[in-house]
Parts: sequence; C-alpha cells; structure tokens
Amino acid sequence: MSINNTQYINKYQITYENAGFSTTITVAEEVVNITNEGQDSEIVTSYFRNVLNLSQLLTSPKTGTKINPEKAREILDTNIFELLPNQTTRQDQINEFFNEFNDLIGSAPPFQDVDNDGAGESLTSGSLALDSGSRVSHENKSTAYITRLNTHANTNNQGKTLESMRNKLNTYLGDVDNVVQVIPDQRPEYENKSNGFLKIRKPNQAIILRNPNQELEFQKIVTVDTQTGPSFLMEGFTITMWVRFVGKTGRGTLFNFGNPTSAESPYGFRLETRTNVDGAGNYKRWIRLAVREEDGNLRDNHWGTETRSRRTANQSSPIDFYANNVIHELYPNIPTDDLNEWFFICATYNPLVDEDYSLNLTGYALQNNPDYLTDKQFWLNHRNSGGTLAAQGKRANGDLLGARCKVEVISRSDLLRARGYKVDSLEVDVTEPEQEQQLSGN
Repeated sequence: MSINNTQYINKYQITYENAGFSTTITVAEEVVNITNEGQDSEIVTSYFRNVLNLSQLLTSPKTGTKINPEKAREILDTNIFELLPNQTTRQDQINEFFNEFNDLIGSAPPFQDVDNDGAGESLTSGSLALDSGSRVSHENKSTAYITRLNTHANTNNQGKTLESMRNKLNTYLGDVDNVVQVIPDQRPEYENKSNGFLKIRKPNQAIILRNPNQELEFQKIVTVDTQTGPSFLMEGFTITMWVRFVGKTGRGTLFNFGNPTSAESPYGFRLETRTNVDGAGNYKRWIRLAVREEDGNLRDNHWGTETRSRRTANQSSPIDFYANNVIHELYPNIPTDDLNEWFFICATYNPLVDEDYSLNLTGYALQNNPDYLTDKQFWLNHRNSGGTLAAQGKRANGDLLGARCKVEVISRSDLLRARGYKVDSLEVDVTEPEQEQQLSGN
C-alpha cells in the first residue's frame, strides 16, 4: 500500500497600522506534515520555525524614585576603598634594598696601614682567609655574605662581588671622583732678610785675594798619597756663590786663580759664565769650571748627551769642537727669561775621581748603558758604579768615577720652595741703573 505525504506552511503575522501606514511582520511559521491525508490511517505532525523573539522588542515600563543626595550622605559611607593590599612605593623599595644590602655586606676586613700614610691597604693571611671564608662563594649558607673580591668569586657569583659593584658605581660618580680639589697654600711667605746686596760691575777686578807675606791656603804645596802639588790640585776645592745676571748676553769670570786657558804657561782654575744663541734664536747662559792640572790636562765640567759624547782629556776642548749653537747642551744652564732671579752656584774639583779611567769605560755594559760618554748623570757623579766594576775585576769597591769638575745650580725660588716657603716676588729695588757689560777675564 502506498504512503502519501503532504506539507502545509501556516504563517502567523502581525499587522501594524498608523496614520495610513501599514506594516506586516511575520512572527512565526508553522510547518504541518500529513501522512495519508483523508484516509483512516492519516497522521498529522507540525513544528514552528523562524519564530521572532518578541521579548527583545518589548520593554516593560520602569518607575523609580529620585534620591536626595543630602539624605543619602547621612546614611551611606561614601569613602569606599578597594579590597587590595597597600601598594609599595619606590622609596619603600630603596629602603628595603639598603636594609638588605647592609645585612649581606658583612663587616669590613681589618686592613693594616703598612706605610703609615693613614690609610689601611694590607691584610694578613689570616684575616684574608677569615674574610673570604665568610662569603657566599666559599660556602652557600644562610649566614654567608656577598663575595668581596672578583678573584674569590665562584661561577655563581661572577659579577656579583663588592669589587664589581664598586667598579660599576665608579661609572656613576665621575663628577665626584674626578674633581680636582684646590688645596689652600698654607706655606709661609718668605720675606727678604736684607734690603740690598753687594753689586759688582766688573767681576774680574772687584776682589783680589792676596797675602803679601805668604801664599794663599789653596796655593800651598801639600803631599797626598806620595804625590806633591798645590793644595787646590791635591786636595780639591769648592766654590759657592749667589749670582744674579743683569742681561741675557755677555760673558765673564765669576771666580778665577791664575789663567788656566792661557796660551803661555797656563795655570790655575776659573769659574766662568758664557752665552750663546741656540738654533731657535734663544739666548742660553751656561756655567763652566775649568782647571789646569800639573800634567797639562785641562779638566772642565761638561757632560755627554744622547747625540754628543764627552771629550777626553787628550782631545780638544768641547768649546772648540762643538758648534756654538749647541755647546750649551753640555753645561749647566741658567734661565735668561727672569733677570730678577738669583741663583746659587756650587762648583767643585775632586782629584780623587778617576776621570781618565772613567773615560775608558766605553763599551762596558754597565747599568744597562754601554756608552758612558753620552751619560749625563754619570759625569755629574750621580751614578755609583764601583760595585759593578768590581764584579768585572776593573776597580775596587768605592772608587769614584765620573768627572773631576762638577757645577750644579739652583734658583733661589726653587731653594725656598724646597724649604717649605711660598715664594712670590724676590725682586729687590736697585737705585742705580745696571749695565750688562761683563769682562771675559782672558
């Protein structure tokens, strides 16, 4: 027997009319299915589709009562706080950091002041071991402190030491660490002891030392180690004087006995000043002590430089050998830019110095200097090479090497500063005009 199925659709609609305007809205559709319609076995089923949710379109009228704010404040607490814990400020974090840092840093080690300068800089081995043993790199325990030195840090504490922290902090404090502090000068200011000085216009003729009845002390014949001769050659001598030069140019004799540079019968010694002009056009004043010995050798106080060797006794004088614009480099100089400055000159002749042997040291690698002819400090007798020579079998310990003639100069200002005085102007008023003329003494 065949089965017939029939389907019907019923639409449910709402029509809205207002002022001649009409709108129809389908709110639902009913689908009806009929099996064996019109027969005894007819079956009818149905369901709705496309149903419009009218609850979204319909609102119920709401009513309310206006609240009186004044009365509400009398009843309600308007100071409302969120139910959150107190928030930590930046200052609180900083305070906590320093509190924790002070707990972790530990005690400062007991440094010792070994050089008595008021600052501790050394630890005994026991103190160092005790300090490093209390740090976390040695043992990770609850009471351990931050590692102090980078060299003590283990793998876990690289860059986490007090030393590394100090180094990093230094990069933030350049304006504190690199400030040049001007320390007030607390030295007493030197005051001149006298109002003037002895002025000698012609040094060669100013003072004549003579004894009508007998020879001067340094002329007397004496015997030293079986050798006989004048005292100034056998025992040596020292000349000291204060000098102020009144000009940049000129030359003259500061002290002399006889004439050691004479072409005929040279004899005696002379302390003299000379000037020359260097390659840059600057005036150079220098001091020379010349002594004529009994064997005819002329000794003086010149030294060697890196580019110019000292002359030996049997060679020509350095004044005759070296050019005029460089000769000042081999002698002590006196500045010519301040004519108010005084200078203390100390000239010595020491016959005990074995100068001839010293001149033959060229080639020996003494004190890392293979050529003593160019060593200025050696010819100023500032090197003690006796012990080194003795080790090579050349001379006994204590031999004096270098130059027999030596001249050293210091300015009055430098001398006063060395004695702890503050030096301003040392100028002394002179009533008469000064002349630059000086005689050569030849």
